[in-house]
Formats: sequence, C-alpha cells, structure tokens
Amino acid sequence: MAQENRLTRRDWMKATGSTLLAAAALGAGTDDLRAKAKKNLKLGMTSSVYGRFPVEEAAKRMKADGFSSVLTDYAFADARFNPLDPDWDAAKKITDAFDRNEIKIAAVHGYYNVVDPDAERRKRGEARMECLLTNWKRLGCPNVSTETGTFNRQSEWVEDPQNATEQGYLQCRAAFERLARTADKAGAVVSIETYWRNVIDSVDRAERLFREVNSPALRLVMDPCNFFRKEDLPRMQPILQDMFRRLGDRIAVAHAKDVRASADGTDLPAAGQGVLDYPLFLRLLAGLDREVPLILEHLSLPDVPRARDFVLAQMERV
Repeated sequence: MAQENRLTRRDWMKATGSTLLAAAALGAGTDDLRAKAKKNLKLGMTSSVYGRFPVEEAAKRMKADGFSSVLTDYAFADARFNPLDPDWDAAKKITDAFDRNEIKIAAVHGYYNVVDPDAERRKRGEARMECLLTNWKRLGCPNVSTETGTFNRQSEWVEDPQNATEQGYLQCRAAFERLARTADKAGAVVSIETYWRNVIDSVDRAERLFREVNSPALRLVMDPCNFFRKEDLPRMQPILQDMFRRLGDRIAVAHAKDVRASADGTDLPAAGQGVLDYPLFLRLLAGLDREVPLILEHLSLPDVPRARDFVLAQMERV
C-alpha cells in the first residue's frame, strides 16, 4: 500500500486540520482562491458508480475520468468486502488496485442509521462501523463516514417527529459518543453527514453535537445541499457562509451534488442540476487553505463527464 494510505491518525488530522475559516481567507483575492481551489480540492467519486466493473478496471476508469480520490464501499464485480464477514484478501485486492492507480481512499462508506428504531438493524450497523474503524489500516483510510439517523422505520432518509425532540437528539449524541470513543482508540475518525430530514438537521444541532462530544475523532462531511430546506434556498449565500464560519474547522471531506425545491421539500440531484451556488461553495472550501477531498455523488456512470466538467468549470469562477 502506498505511503499516503499508511498515515497515522496524527498525520491525517494534521492534513485535514482544525484550521478556522479565517477572515483573511474569505477576503483573499480571486486569483489566490482559484489557485487554492485547484491545488487543494481533490476531485473524487463514489465507488458505487464504477461498482459493476472488476476493481482494477474500476480504478483505471476513475483515474482516466480525472479523479484522484474515492469514497468507497469496497464492492466490485470481482471483489467485495463485507465488514460482517471480513475477507481480508478481498480488502487488499481493492486497496492495492486503488494504490496502483493513484486513487486515494478519502472516506470509507460506513453509513447506517445510528438511531434506527429497529434494534437488530441498528446493531448490524454498529458492528459494521466497529469493524471499519478498528481495521482502518487494512482498509486504507482512517475516515469512516455515516449519516446521523432518523427514527423513521421505513427509510433512513425520511424525517420523523421524534428527530426534532431533545430525547431524540440525546440518543443520537450517545451513539456518536460511543463511536468517537471507538474511533479514538483505533486512531480513526468518524465523519458525519448531516441532513435536514435526520436528527442532526441544522448548523445549530451540528455545532452543538461537536461541542458536546468534543472529540478530535468526530468530524464533518460537508455537504451543504443537505442543510437546505426549501424555504432556505432564497437565502443560500448567508447560510453557506454561516455553515463554514461555524463548522469549517470540522470538515474532513466534502460532497459535490446539487439541490432544488420540490413539492415535498428538496431534491438532491447531481452537480449542475440544481441551484447550489457552486462558486461560493468552492470559494469557501478553498478558503480553508488545506487539502479537502471533494466527492461527486448522486449520479450514474453516463453522467460522470458532465458532472465532472461542471464542477471543474465552477472552479474557474471561484
């Protein structure tokens, strides 16, 4: 495995940093921020888009398509790693293929509903997450991402009245306290993806969670589209700036998709198919002045060139 995938947690935390979004960065010249965006924003892809191919072919295609990082679920046509029944030869085959093709594993797909009212389903998710965190050195990345959960029994991406309660928040916080302890012992990191339909549904709740758990092993997946309710879209610019002002120091990885109003709230299509202020989003990411993987998601293989080219074009508008 390449040296970059054998970083200690100390090295990894230094690289992804706890740098605040300084006023100087926000006020930096356009040319300076554009240069920082091109240097530090490492374009990546969700591995499931290429999952129907053998892993070596998938990695080669990712590289040829212009990606240097990946959010991976370790599932390909010829190799699949199941944390509940670990096949370490399959894991090595996958990480070696990424290594050979110079694709950095920026995040591990550990997503599960941390407050799932179905106890058996929740326990399976906890067991998967524990395996990924404690064995991250064999999986090529210390950063394991997950959502913040919902009490809805039908879908982990649909709201429930209990999500908004104090009791619901406390149950979610307890889950992340446990995960942060596991991650800290292993030298790993849990990165959380907020969503307005889940328990951690806002900047306020995210900021509270980070303050109360207060662990370097708990970080943020910055996906601004997930914060916006339909009524927020007309106020996008100040909300984006507030996100980065209050949560920028916690960012481990960022996602690139889009947002638009829908009859029941918002839709989350691929980048370039909604109303996200991409120049401002990328400007704020560049203002962090450190390396941040930027992972494209919510798209199919035929749409990869369009979405990639859209994001690259937005970097020219930073």
